[in-house]
Amino acid sequence: MNTVPVARLWHRKGKLEYFCLQQLIKQFPDIEFDWHIVLHSPDYRDEWSEKIEQLPIKITWYTTEQMLSYAKDCNYITDELASQIPNFVHFYHIIIFHYLRRVLQYDYALAYEYDIIFNSDELTELKECIENKIPFGIAEPANSGCDKALYQKLSTLFNTDILANDAYAQVGVNAGFQGMNLTLFDNFLNPSAFEQLLECFVFTGIYDADGKEITGWERTLIDTQEQSFHSLMNRAVSSNFRLLDINNYYFYPSYLSMETLLKSKVLHYFGHTKPEPMLETIENKLAQWA
Repeated sequence: MNTVPVARLWHRKGKLEYFCLQQLIKQFPDIEFDWHIVLHSPDYRDEWSEKIEQLPIKITWYTTEQMLSYAKDCNYITDELASQIPNFVHFYHIIIFHYLRRVLQYDYALAYEYDIIFNSDELTELKECIENKIPFGIAEPANSGCDKALYQKLSTLFNTDILANDAYAQVGVNAGFQGMNLTLFDNFLNPSAFEQLLECFVFTGIYDADGKEITGWERTLIDTQEQSFHSLMNRAVSSNFRLLDINNYYFYPSYLSMETLLKSKVLHYFGHTKPEPMLETIENKLAQWA
């Protein structure tokens, strides 16, 4: 059977996470997924934790501490930087994918957030990409800058315009659900190269020196650093990168238009507060699967 690794930092072993696991399994039964999930709250337990552990899947759980230990043992980060990474939790996404490439030697992986919902039973293009390990992304038509936070820094790092040959340079591509070419990490396998990469990121968090929360475009740049890295680098190293048909696959903010959002074949509910329609959809699907 075709094996595809799946990775991301998730919150805990709870209802949303159970839904996400089941959804991918049921939507693509011909694909064997090898799950590698970092948990922010690994000690959390409820009835859904038990349901997750009973699923007939191959899954490896990691703690954030294990990810930091991996990076320190490889001489990628110092103890001082390790203490700052919790200010920028999305960096754990980068570490786990780096681990999949360097240690497990995977060439491809699926990034999969736990607030992704498949909104159609006809996902032929998506299935083709996953089965054939084609790097892919989904656009954010309302935010073309969603993946541009590191554009200048990465261009400086590689001494070239990283978007120069990018057919989707004017498009914003989301990283929460993405088929990733893991060879992008081959540029950062030795400690000195990884150290140069670290200089592209800000680890100071979302509060300024006076303790005031940073807002506006500066906050957006901080929040989307990991998305920018993965989306831009994925396209830069992949001659076969595919942007899924933007008429059928796109991510749109629910707070701008729920009607527009719901026309996409795959939904991604941004933000920490999830709208009621998302929760209702999950409850309905869980009831169908019971």
